[in-house]
Amino acid sequence: MTDLPKIAIVTGANTGIGLASAKALADKGFMIGACVRTTSPELDKLLRKNSGHRQFELDLSKDMEITACAKNIFGWTKTVDVLVNCAAQASGNLFSMTRVSDMRAEFDTNFFGPLLLSQYVAKKMIRAKCGSIVNIASTAALLADVGTLSYGGSKAAFCHATRVMAAELGPFGIRVNAIAPSVVETRMADLMDDAVRAKLDARSALKGTIDPEDVADLVTFLATDRSNKITGQILRIDRGMLL
Repeated sequence: MTDLPKIAIVTGANTGIGLASAKALADKGFMIGACVRTTSPELDKLLRKNSGHRQFELDLSKDMEITACAKNIFGWTKTVDVLVNCAAQASGNLFSMTRVSDMRAEFDTNFFGPLLLSQYVAKKMIRAKCGSIVNIASTAALLADVGTLSYGGSKAAFCHATRVMAAELGPFGIRVNAIAPSVVETRMADLMDDAVRAKLDARSALKGTIDPEDVADLVTFLATDRSNKITGQILRIDRGMLL
């Protein structure tokens, strides 16, 4: 009897880091549950490669949609081996010019939404006594740069949640880690001001760029047994940025 394929749920799997992570995990033999608001030609191509992959509609800003998505996932699979919380939204504005309603909206998508989905998935992992949750954070969580209150704050909260989740879920054999990249070459990065990007580049010891595949390589490492002694960590991919 052959072993059943492992299941990886990836949010934001239609572009950027999420898409690269879904591809990398699929290459390792995982069946992918791609949770997205909208699809993309690249994701469609990945899904067509294996009929075992599935796409699920998910808007992390809406609790009812998260609950519905989790229900649909568990109609497809009874177990989840890996959850990659990648979907996020970014904005930039000065503290004095940022509306509290906008901050709440960003925290809903970047923090509260992923936590609710993680609660649903963790219950399945607890029953199986194993699993890996990988949260995509950001070096914005560690820096105090002008204009990053909402995004950096939501990712800082996500980093703290990662450590708490690791402490609480570790006794059940579940590992929880976060990856904090600097600027990654994605559509989100294209929206950044050139002067801000230049400032961040000047902080880094290594030259070059960070591609989605660089982050996906670390996602894959944290998802597999190669990292079975690593939990509660915030792993930076930032080319040696001085904080």
